[in-house]
Amino acid sequence: MSPSLRASLLLLSLSACAPDPAPAPGPETPAPADAGTPPASPDAGTDAGTDAGPPPATGPESSRGSGKLPCARTGSLASGGQTYAYCVAEVAGVELKIFEPVAASPEAPLHLAVYLHGDGARTYTNDTAPRAHAPWAATHGTLYIAARALNGCAWWTRPSLTSCTDEAPPSERDLEGAGAAALVKVIEEVRAGWDILNDAPLLLGGSSGGSVFLTASFLPRYGQRYPAVYALACGGEASWTGALAWNPAQPGALGPTKLVYTYGTKDDYLADIEASVAFYRERAFPLTETRLPDLGHCAFDHVGGVKDVWNAALAP
Repeated sequence: MSPSLRASLLLLSLSACAPDPAPAPGPETPAPADAGTPPASPDAGTDAGTDAGPPPATGPESSRGSGKLPCARTGSLASGGQTYAYCVAEVAGVELKIFEPVAASPEAPLHLAVYLHGDGARTYTNDTAPRAHAPWAATHGTLYIAARALNGCAWWTRPSLTSCTDEAPPSERDLEGAGAAALVKVIEEVRAGWDILNDAPLLLGGSSGGSVFLTASFLPRYGQRYPAVYALACGGEASWTGALAWNPAQPGALGPTKLVYTYGTKDDYLADIEASVAFYRERAFPLTETRLPDLGHCAFDHVGGVKDVWNAALAP
């Protein structure tokens, strides 16, 4: 037999003994269950246009915060036949009572609502405000916080005022903005600890001195940074500086900000409230005012009314 014929026969024999190649997986040919994922090549993800990182986040824009805040203590209160637990924490000298909503969707980002008490802090100390607000927040995807002033008494007064009084003179105003700066820290710490919506306004509310603080100190300093729906019950003043630290006429500066005033026409501080309304109306802020005939200072449900303003803000 010639050498060339012998080589040809050998090749035919080897080909006949080789196993058939496995068919490529397709719609009618599933891959083996234990096929696994092939290891990435050393060049994987290095080609232009290849995203080797995690997929982009989906859903509404939010703070992506986690971890919450450490509780100095915990408590609970009863309202409407239900019990609501809360965490007491402190940020920048401000004591907070924090109520988390019912976890209908634990992964969903939350609205943030903060209530600021009037002078004397009774609605905070006696849980009047949380009893009125927490049941609503619990079922409206809202993290609710009742916040106590730095001096434990009045948000609009300087922190060094240690004698708690309902009649502090104008000379005790917190003109340096310590309370406003502390509220900023509260908002930022809460946003870092919980997943808070970015594309929804903050829900801020106050009664009496709490409303004065919001309109005269916080909003003039930080209103552009924190667009909010302001529920202003029986209180308000124009900016103490006579101006704003930002330009509300700049396109997009106001965002979803809105001011909602509710007050009696016989309020002891009627002139201050009306001056606040005029100040912000002149600057084209979206605002509404409800004047309650013949009612005096906070002579209506000024605490529950704050929740009603927030509820209207979240309505479809």
